[in-house]
Amino acid sequence: MIKNYIKIAWRNALRQKQFTILNILGLSIGIGTCFIIGLYIHSEMTYDTFHDKADRIYRVNQPNIWDDWNEISSNTGPNVAIALREDAPEFEEVTRLLRTGTQIVRSNHNKEASLYSEEQYFAVEENFFDVFSFKFLQGDSNTALSEPMSMVMTKKTAERYFGTENPIGKTVEVKDYDNSWKTYTVKGVLADVPYKSHIQFDMLVSLKSYSEMMQRNGWKWIWTAFSTYGLVKKGTDIAAFTKKIQAIPPKWAPPTTERIFNQTFKEFTAGHDWTLYLQPLREIYLSEAPAIHSFGPTGNPMFVKIFGAIGILVLILSSINFMNLSTARSSKRAKEIGVRKVLGSKRKALIKQFVIESTLFVLIGTVFALIFVQLSLGIFSTIADVQLELISYLGNPVFLAIVLLFVLGLGLISGSYPAFYLSMFQPIETLKGKINTKFKGKGIRNGLVVFQFTISIALVICTLFVQKQLTYTSSLDLGFEKDNILQIHNIEQIGFDTEALKTKLESNPAFSKVGKSFGLPPNIWSGDRYKTLESNNEVVQLRNVRTEEDYLDVLGVEFIAGRNFDSSRPNDKYKVILNEKAVKTLGWGNRETYATNSPIGKIVALASGSEDEFEVMGVVKDFNINSVQQEIAPLVIIHHQNDKVWDYGAGLSYYSMKLNPAVVKNPGELQILIDGVKNDIAQIDPSVPFEYSFMDQDFENTFVSEQRMGVILSIFTVMALLIACLGLFGLAAFTAEQRIKELSIRKVLGAKVSELAFLFSSEFTKLVLISIILASPIAYFLVDEWLKDFAYRTPIDSWVFIVAAISAFVITLVTVSFQTIKAASTNPVNNLRAE
Repeated sequence: MIKNYIKIAWRNALRQKQFTILNILGLSIGIGTCFIIGLYIHSEMTYDTFHDKADRIYRVNQPNIWDDWNEISSNTGPNVAIALREDAPEFEEVTRLLRTGTQIVRSNHNKEASLYSEEQYFAVEENFFDVFSFKFLQGDSNTALSEPMSMVMTKKTAERYFGTENPIGKTVEVKDYDNSWKTYTVKGVLADVPYKSHIQFDMLVSLKSYSEMMQRNGWKWIWTAFSTYGLVKKGTDIAAFTKKIQAIPPKWAPPTTERIFNQTFKEFTAGHDWTLYLQPLREIYLSEAPAIHSFGPTGNPMFVKIFGAIGILVLILSSINFMNLSTARSSKRAKEIGVRKVLGSKRKALIKQFVIESTLFVLIGTVFALIFVQLSLGIFSTIADVQLELISYLGNPVFLAIVLLFVLGLGLISGSYPAFYLSMFQPIETLKGKINTKFKGKGIRNGLVVFQFTISIALVICTLFVQKQLTYTSSLDLGFEKDNILQIHNIEQIGFDTEALKTKLESNPAFSKVGKSFGLPPNIWSGDRYKTLESNNEVVQLRNVRTEEDYLDVLGVEFIAGRNFDSSRPNDKYKVILNEKAVKTLGWGNRETYATNSPIGKIVALASGSEDEFEVMGVVKDFNINSVQQEIAPLVIIHHQNDKVWDYGAGLSYYSMKLNPAVVKNPGELQILIDGVKNDIAQIDPSVPFEYSFMDQDFENTFVSEQRMGVILSIFTVMALLIACLGLFGLAAFTAEQRIKELSIRKVLGAKVSELAFLFSSEFTKLVLISIILASPIAYFLVDEWLKDFAYRTPIDSWVFIVAAISAFVITLVTVSFQTIKAASTNPVNNLRAE
């Protein structure tokens, strides 16, 4: 019988080609979209699962002690690992990673010297590979990093430096902070780091190579350049263990707070809890907090939730579409059902017939969906910046079993309503060409269409607001001029004295202004603790950046009070400039109070070490030093020659140049200019890698993930709309069949085609109106929740809802126009001659 059912279903599919094409198209789009989203979610949720001991690895997190204590940070001080080894025997291993910053590395093993700027270059302890299961291709994981000046690198990195030669035992040189070169020996080669790892590296060096620095600073709890990981012993009660280790910070951190900040541990924490959090390895990549990982990529759990919900909704929409199209063609099957019932077919057999038909449609739709996924996965991977593939899954029995269950389940669910609906037809009525009105199911079908368009319109509104927010943030006034600013990196590699390079740059007519800084917006994260000399000298956290006077001219920041640094006044290097937010944070009022209580001439002091004091000489208008997703932070601008600050003579430095549009008129001239700057740097020091960026692009890059989400959301919205339109087309076809005689009588009595078309279309516009009313509050809630992540958010304007509503009406009229005109133009004689 099953073979017979399939044969009948196949014949019906061939007989009703339009119905078949629409059904398979809708199912293919819905299932294909669901598969793509499923592959994306599976990829995002399976990070770090390749480690053999992944279920026992935890990262130790703590509060962000340099900014907001309520935020969790993945960075800890070096002494945290020492304390855990002493007081937490539940850890089988504790290991640390140190972010050393970008390193300049060279090798002379090829015919020509190779010089590279290595960003994914970290220092780790020798037990690193006892915790993590990165695969060794050459070398011994137990001894590779046991000695100072030893290094391991990935296969692709080794090929970059040594080609096809065996790299074991060979050396590379790394440029030190004093511009000397240190030699490291390659002790191991690893397979390239798996894509789905939250720790990404090209080179790892032994932490013992920094023994002098570790002896000097390893006791600190505030040198938060490390991440600490632990491998817990089997059977450990994590909840009890987490509670136990909270005794560690009050025991071990006081020497740091007392020696560096002149404060007791209680005074330093100021009512906050210095909590140590144990975060499972498998949850790190996709966790909401910490938001940033220092050693690799960060996922976005909100995107997974959004796309997961869209995948389910699109699949539901395609199932609804199938139901509507199936019932829309019910009159074509009515006599067949009547004859089969008269000949003895029971209702159960008919239900089986229609369920098998729906399963067959789902199976064919799934096959086309898989083809669609394979063809479009490359494009989606590029847009979403992920690496997804389908072929590897097709040989996985588990995946194939899931697909089979998916086909059977979706076939049963989507075919259940048509099966029960069609099998209830009475044989006598159907053989007379009549269908009992109680079986028309109009309310259910209309409800399904309303549901489809409610979801689709809500997606349209959300998509419009995503684009509106991105446009709003890109055009937001940052408080300075970010356009036409060329930034040259790695200036610290030249040395502290860079006046020769600046002279060359200033002599170039293509640059109207040139300035040096030790940080670049939107990535100024350095900060320190400061206080005033007033009686209530509360310690506050302020961001800081070191610059020379010309850099503020490059940005074009506005001075509210006081003045800029002046190179002709030597004492200016010990003065500071604040932004408005810093003045307010220090308790000195706002710009309205400057006339009677000016911050100029007041003293701000470091709340650490010798507590050096700096006179405030200027106040600038607030400007964004980070992404506009965040509020403007209080900022202290320090002269780059101020030798009283802790990082004097250290840190990354940059030259920023304001382009002269009268000289640089097109991309060709810009490229010639960039090549010229590269040559200038090479003449001064050929070992300095040339890297550059543009400030406006750096700010745009802070919204890359949101831009990707906007594009993907737009694609999925189009998919949902297309499926909803197919469903509406099916309902229009069904309604045309049900009302064809009514429309014919009206036409005989004198109704015009335009009047009939309006009458026919009005029913669908009512459904869309209901959908708009339902979709608007849903979309408002979703948009409002999403915008909460932005410090500066676009207003939720009513015109967006109006545009979405008009678009929905237009799409509805276009969708039903074919059936409207066809029904209204039919010759009434053909429809009424049997009456």
